[in-house]
Amino acid sequence: MTTRLAVAAIVAVAVVVACAGPDGPESAAVDSRAVATAIDSGADTAPAPTVVLVDSGQPPAAAGADGWNYHRTASVDLDGDGTLERVVIAARVEMVRGRPTWDDGQQWQVYVEEADSFRTLVYARRLQLGTLSLRLEAGPAGAPRRMVLMEHLPDRLAVYEVSYRGPTDFSAAVGYQRALDPTGELASSALP
Repeated sequence: MTTRLAVAAIVAVAVVVACAGPDGPESAAVDSRAVATAIDSGADTAPAPTVVLVDSGQPPAAAGADGWNYHRTASVDLDGDGTLERVVIAARVEMVRGRPTWDDGQQWQVYVEEADSFRTLVYARRLQLGTLSLRLEAGPAGAPRRMVLMEHLPDRLAVYEVSYRGPTDFSAAVGYQRALDPTGELASSALP
């Protein structure tokens, strides 16, 4: 039995025992079905390993400055404080007719900018023959939301979840990471 299933089984037993109260085992049966569904869905209760995504050899940069020509931004309340933060993903690359001229390796940075323009760098790496994408976690208004970063390299695919709690207060965790066969993709003729 894998660790995830063992933990899920222990949680299921605890919920069933806790629910078998004055209403008898019938109420426990309803709750145990819900827990069984959670176990079947593969929900992982183990915390993800943390990771440092900022290469200290890369000085912080601002989108549009000194060669950081490719950038995308979004405004979102990441920390749930009721004010919008600006999330920026940027790459150091030349642009020709509005399109990036990707090289064999790019420097990438992701930062969060507060309303007072204070920036917190959460990602700074050079990716050789790779790409970085940024997505925002869906969630209800007013609730904290995480950034999801996806690194796609010829020999590795990694997904990181970044939780931003305020200026200079953030953490990054590995959501998924796999080594890949670097000889190429089967779905397309070109590497990313």
